[in-house]
Amino acid sequence: MRASPPRRSSEPPRGHAPTRRLGALVAVLALAAPALAQRGGRQRPPPSDNPYGAPAGAAASTAPAAAPPTETAPPAEAPPPQPSGATPPPAPVPAAPSGDAPRAAAGPDTRSAAVRAYYAALGRRKLAPIAALSRARLRDELAAIERKLAAGRRDEAIGDLVYVVESPRFDAFARSEEGRAMVFWLGDALGRAGAHEPARGYLGRLLRGRPDDTWARRAARSLVDFGLDSDDAAPFLGDLAAVPPSAPAEVRGDVAYLRGRWLEQAGRPAAALAEYAKVTPRSRFWAQATYLAGLLEVQRGRLRAGERQFCKIADPKQTPREAPLFGHGEFFRVRDLARLALGRVAHEQLRHDDARYYYYTVPADSEHLPEALYESATTRYEKKDYAGARELMDELRAHRGHHPYQDEAWVLDAFLDLATCQFPQAERKLATFLRKYTPIRDAARRIAKDRTAVVRLAEAVRTSADPSAAGLGLDAEVARTLAVLLRVDAGYARASERVARLEHQARGLLGAIAELDEVTRRLAAPRELRPQSSSADAGATERVERMEAQLAEVRRLLREAERAGKKARGGKDLAELERQLDELEVRVRAARTSLAPAGATGSSGDELAELVRKDRALATRLYAAAERIREEAVAQQAALARDALVRLDRRLTRLLARARLGKIEVVLGKKRSLELEVEALAQGLLPQSLVDSLDAERYLRDDEEYWPFDGEDWEDEYVGGEGLR
Repeated sequence: MRASPPRRSSEPPRGHAPTRRLGALVAVLALAAPALAQRGGRQRPPPSDNPYGAPAGAAASTAPAAAPPTETAPPAEAPPPQPSGATPPPAPVPAAPSGDAPRAAAGPDTRSAAVRAYYAALGRRKLAPIAALSRARLRDELAAIERKLAAGRRDEAIGDLVYVVESPRFDAFARSEEGRAMVFWLGDALGRAGAHEPARGYLGRLLRGRPDDTWARRAARSLVDFGLDSDDAAPFLGDLAAVPPSAPAEVRGDVAYLRGRWLEQAGRPAAALAEYAKVTPRSRFWAQATYLAGLLEVQRGRLRAGERQFCKIADPKQTPREAPLFGHGEFFRVRDLARLALGRVAHEQLRHDDARYYYYTVPADSEHLPEALYESATTRYEKKDYAGARELMDELRAHRGHHPYQDEAWVLDAFLDLATCQFPQAERKLATFLRKYTPIRDAARRIAKDRTAVVRLAEAVRTSADPSAAGLGLDAEVARTLAVLLRVDAGYARASERVARLEHQARGLLGAIAELDEVTRRLAAPRELRPQSSSADAGATERVERMEAQLAEVRRLLREAERAGKKARGGKDLAELERQLDELEVRVRAARTSLAPAGATGSSGDELAELVRKDRALATRLYAAAERIREEAVAQQAALARDALVRLDRRLTRLLARARLGKIEVVLGKKRSLELEVEALAQGLLPQSLVDSLDAERYLRDDEEYWPFDGEDWEDEYVGGEGLR
């Protein structure tokens, strides 16, 4: 928690009035309850090249936006059929009257009643702080809170903000500049932490002010960010309906972009296009809205219209002057995507030269440069410009790092050698590809059928551990390659983020439970002295997880020893090790069970103790719910990991089949090359492979002399060379 200020005569000592501590604990419970409730929501479709659910600089809680739905017919606005194994899109939301977004049926709950109840109970016991607040003190508190937020100490900042904002002394300053800043930072911090409902409650208060008010504009921006981050933007659009038509253009543009995303996910592309058209260049989402409008036009089969939308972003001459200024760094990332989209549209129409130009405009420092190089090389290969394709592939090979086309680029490189009759190089590359990726395909196929192996691989990827030590029974290089391919999968990344958030909330709940138990003991015996070691060990969960990982590694080593045939030679020792390992696993499971919080204790006669007891029970229920939701999230993560492995198996099977066909083409090419050489020899001509400029002397007669070519050709050097040019 934050450092205690100097004691004042008007405030009781901290040892007898843990008001700030209780406020922080209630803030943790208020944060965990809606955050856990939101984790059970439906999963969004995995993103493809859609940039954008959130602006640059957003907190780590923001996630990639859903990919635009594909239509079966241009005029229809029904959700498209999804391929097997894909995540279904969100259910369509009924249209609101007059095209407006739906309004929330009831105001969001900020969970402030619990803190107010604590203040009332402390006041009746003469323990509540009574020092008057001032604008100067609020400014000092704001400075400290902003430093904590900048340092990533969000939970501490939320506790400090709740302590101030929910105090009865704060009501007189709620409409001041400092008070509105406090409310904004509390709502924004809650939303960034995933507690969207209380965040809506606090930020919604600021929307009722003047439309040009700074905190009203910032509250609208934060609500738009949270709506893009959530699975359902309808409640946020209901809150943003309070934004008046006289609001600044950038605020109205942000709201229109959020509404367009909501309509797009609901399967109404025509209405989404109309909303995207309302986003002005002064909005930070103008580039995203224009890009998504182009995608919708392309999906409707209107390639020319989509190309015009992409050109507005990709061509600096067509881009509004203020768009890069308001779009910040995200604008240039969307510009790279727009140039890629232009190249793909031109490639789809077999305009290979236009496609090459569009791909060439992707800058060298772009993260999408490998995609542009590979796709540009593909267009040159299809146009039979093998020299241009080779130049692009050489540049791609020099690029360091992983990219989506890493396996396909290998096959294209070999086929370029095959097209230019470089048969030894093509055969060598295809053989290397088959030797490298066949074990990876087989491993992906085997692991996808073993749920335990999928969970272990997903856990190793999530914790950034070495996959070769996850007990998969794979070669180390194969296991690491599978982990890399799984890590870049968009759907799996979203599920991993949810699991990480759940674990963070569960650890916070364990800490809150320990603090509430300590408060209960202090209320029951305020003068009793206890050793510090009697408090709950906050690192117990981490130690249990570390022991589980170590036991899993020992179990893997025993399986490897059994597969290697060592069990027959050292049967007694291995059997004893397995017996001891079983006992240790039982003890670790018991330790994991003991971490679950027990029921609350304490007297129920005192009002303050009763409030603590109720919050203790609430925290226990929330922890149990978090464990259940975590199991569901881990199962969903494993399902997405399995789906990614199945897709990897299919893609590698296709590429391996193509590589085998390439080896057949190499054999046929060599045969045809030999036939041509035999025909040339029969005609008395030496094939090119037998002409060696360094050994030309071997073909000279005794009366001939060889002069090597020195780069110049003089017509008068030999007879008969006149007029040849």
